[in-house]
Amino acid sequence: MIIAAIFGSILLVPHFIAVPLSGSLLQGGAGITSIAAFITTLVMVGIVTAPMESKLLGKKFTLWRNLLSFGFALLIALIMGSVLK
Repeated sequence: MIIAAIFGSILLVPHFIAVPLSGSLLQGGAGITSIAAFITTLVMVGIVTAPMESKLLGKKFTLWRNLLSFGFALLIALIMGSVLK
């Protein structure tokens, strides 16, 4: 789950590609928790866009937003994993 969350945080993938990719990963044997972590961090965390965000909104805001988003994404993934099993 952590590895999937890290990849989701780093990659800049359009959502219309991420959803079918996640379906393929699920068919390939990946867990729901890992897929949920990947998709939520892909949407909520922006490592690639952080330099632009920090210029516009400040470094402190960008850091806190990304850290909190990462933590909440993991929480959401755990909840999704327990609900959808």
